[in-house]
Amino acid sequence: MGVKILRMKAAVSFSCVTLAVGLSAPAPAKTADMRIEQRGRWFVDQSGRVITFHGGNVTLPEFDKPQQPRWTAETSVRMAEQGFNGVRLVIFFSRVMPQPGQIDQSYLNRIAKAVAAYKAAGIHTLIDFHQDQYSEKVGVRGMPDWAVFSDGYSRMPGVEFPIGYFKDPAVQRSFDNFWKNHPVPGMGKGVQDLYVEGLAAVARRFRDEPAVMGIDIFNEPATGSRCAEPDPAKANCPELEQQLLKPFYEKAAQAISRAAPRMIIFVEPFMLQGALGTPINTPIAGPSGRRALSFHNYGPVKATRDRVNDGALAHVIRSDAAIINTEWGFSNDPAEIVGQAADFDARHISWLAWTRGSFEALVDPKLPNVGNGNRVALLRAYARPFAEATAGTPVMMSFDPDKAVLTYRYRTQLGNGRRAAGGETEIRIPAIHYPNGYKVAVVGGKVRSAAGAPLLRVRNDANAQNVIVTVSRVGVLPPLPPSEGEPDRKDAGLRTLPPIPAGPLTRRSLIGHIVVTPGGRALLDREVPGMLQGLSHVSGWERMTFADIQRFASGTLTEEKLRQIEADLATLHVTPGPVQQAGRLSIDSMTSDLIADPRARAILDREAPGLTASGKQGLFPQTRLRNLQPELPGILTPSVLARIEQALAALK
Repeated sequence: MGVKILRMKAAVSFSCVTLAVGLSAPAPAKTADMRIEQRGRWFVDQSGRVITFHGGNVTLPEFDKPQQPRWTAETSVRMAEQGFNGVRLVIFFSRVMPQPGQIDQSYLNRIAKAVAAYKAAGIHTLIDFHQDQYSEKVGVRGMPDWAVFSDGYSRMPGVEFPIGYFKDPAVQRSFDNFWKNHPVPGMGKGVQDLYVEGLAAVARRFRDEPAVMGIDIFNEPATGSRCAEPDPAKANCPELEQQLLKPFYEKAAQAISRAAPRMIIFVEPFMLQGALGTPINTPIAGPSGRRALSFHNYGPVKATRDRVNDGALAHVIRSDAAIINTEWGFSNDPAEIVGQAADFDARHISWLAWTRGSFEALVDPKLPNVGNGNRVALLRAYARPFAEATAGTPVMMSFDPDKAVLTYRYRTQLGNGRRAAGGETEIRIPAIHYPNGYKVAVVGGKVRSAAGAPLLRVRNDANAQNVIVTVSRVGVLPPLPPSEGEPDRKDAGLRTLPPIPAGPLTRRSLIGHIVVTPGGRALLDREVPGMLQGLSHVSGWERMTFADIQRFASGTLTEEKLRQIEADLATLHVTPGPVQQAGRLSIDSMTSDLIADPRARAILDREAPGLTASGKQGLFPQTRLRNLQPELPGILTPSVLARIEQALAALK
């Protein structure tokens, strides 16, 4: 690609420069002119440049709880050093308005401290009004107790997130009454009215703060008792988008606009639409120039992710709204993260990830790394160079993480038809991918930033219609350090399972017992693609059975499908007794663990020659061998993986 770029001829004059630069310490962040607006599907700055965001979800820094560090004085600086320019700050209505009609100003002050800290590093903040299963009283968190009207139902014992949305009447009725705007005793107002007052109070506090890109009105709203289905065959209820979301979003948007006339208003689809792939037709609210869709995409299957991304993008184009993905990831497998990030880059969709451990700990090595696995491996997957500000219209962006080669093409014409000749495009260069510097090749523009700049600046040539920028690494990456983080929690429960009983596996077997049986995980992935990754979000998934899952996925787990699964399970060889998953090597082991074991290494060298010397070594410490198959299809063919699995199963 780079050679072709350097040799191409344009219809207009162009210049081509190649520079070798080394990354220096981060320059002081620019905090002026941070105000963001919306133009069509794009976010734009005050000069009309297209703005793209990469970052993650964060919580309020616990300045008052030093025993639970979520923040150091270097956290925001380290975040910017790795190229991130946006965060979604999770806040809770229970803290904004702990009593009906009473705004907690001290809580708003804490929000303001966090916004200021990120702003100082040049990072924008999206303020997210967050909830999970409505509230702590009936679910997990979000709404204050006074806003819970559950019609006498109490939390159903033993029901973990997110199953409460689909099975627990206490959660469902609480949402029903929120949508009905249930009266709050003694206030003369409904619960929804007071929630909107809370939105307005936060908007008013930050109306003149350009580093706040906007307010996310309601995280993952649920339908309540109507259409409470996670089953893709049953979960599409478009009438509820108009009946429930539309009036609420319009009321909220009007209140925010009165309080903060320049603030962008972000709306979300119903809970789980992103993971299920159901059509997104979320009613967009707010005036043109200040409206955006915040959607989530946890789809474990690429075809589903593509359907969600393409559907969301088509919807915002029809609706004159900007687009940003505000939750994705939640995996400690770098290969999965790289693939999902590439999906967004291909569509020029901004994103803010939801990591398993804290996003702050991912970027700040001074923080305890709880839940993120190999911090360096994951950071390499998330931290990608990208065009933060484009003096024109994006056309193509791709990044090869193995070679650290970014290729970016854009038209110099802006969305409003004006030419951005002479404008500057700014590309964030994450330090973790370029420890020894980088080379730059530009067609149609000139590099204007200093050598070693973490922010690469390219000025368009006066007559250029297109600009192509290629960035490549100088030297090689150092080896990954050993992981100091906790293991991926989705397998932690396997070590506490009861002994495996004798006899064949059936639909009544624990899912965990199926997973630890040789061939079981592959069988489940084949018959019910994406189920295991989806279940990893649910506490206690390894002790569920197909009967438990079928209750909320009957359209997928039909009786015919269950009979097929049961027939396949009967062919697996079961070893009764205590679960030995922790010590057994398989194609679901981390690749680095297999290579470190001399017996397993010999199997890999025999069955998959070239694997251990491949250019994908950076993925080995935190990627299961089977998950490497899409990255190395010529080496890890299905038949090769089957032979490796059989040979590993024979090891003592």
